[in-house]
Amino acid sequence: MEEYSCIEIEHCVESITSIKILSNNTELLQEEINVLISKSPDKYFNKPIIIDVHSKSFQANDLAVLIEILAQNELVAIGVRTTKQELIDFVRFSGLAVFSHNSQNIEATNLDKAKPKVPKLSPDPHKDKVYKAPIIIANQVTSNKQAHAEDCDLVLLKPVMLDGAAISYGSISAYQEVRGKLFAGTSGDTKATIFIHSFKAQLISIAGVYKKFDSIPTKLFEKSVVIDLFEGKLRFKAV
Repeated sequence: MEEYSCIEIEHCVESITSIKILSNNTELLQEEINVLISKSPDKYFNKPIIIDVHSKSFQANDLAVLIEILAQNELVAIGVRTTKQELIDFVRFSGLAVFSHNSQNIEATNLDKAKPKVPKLSPDPHKDKVYKAPIIIANQVTSNKQAHAEDCDLVLLKPVMLDGAAISYGSISAYQEVRGKLFAGTSGDTKATIFIHSFKAQLISIAGVYKKFDSIPTKLFEKSVVIDLFEGKLRFKAV
């Protein structure tokens, strides 16, 4: 064990599950993950997960959706194993770890080969739960309409149209185009982030810091974009 004045470093081997991703069909991935969890709820509850990407067509927006799916099932994504630079950039920007292909001591779970198991009863699987699932909006946010998420993140599965608005106390993930306005971190959360699959937004705001777009820069237009606050200013990064 290495010793420092204020911290102690202890090298441990923990049980970590690696999920191999063989497709970019996020709907099918969600179905298979739901089945996996339902068969062994206590085995995977709050389990640290490495996302091992084997699908060549898997993109950053697919990864963002998958991370949300895992969180909804109370799995904790800690990192991604991939050689695709687009995914590596997104993972690092999201604060997750990038794992090499020779990492050891990982329990592998292949979703398309997961065998049914008899679920064990847990006395109280939600006793120490601290994560609150995001609100998921499956309908289009039309002009002059609003989508709200209080005390949690917001996930948008359909487009946000011109003059439509999405408002969240936490982060916002939009998996279609956004032509309207997004307001994240409205509770004052300066660590909130925004992900947009196709950027055409009128206005972006995080924790009261906003930017209005009369015209959209070419480097952002129709690109997948991650936005956060850096030194008090909005930072935009195409991924």
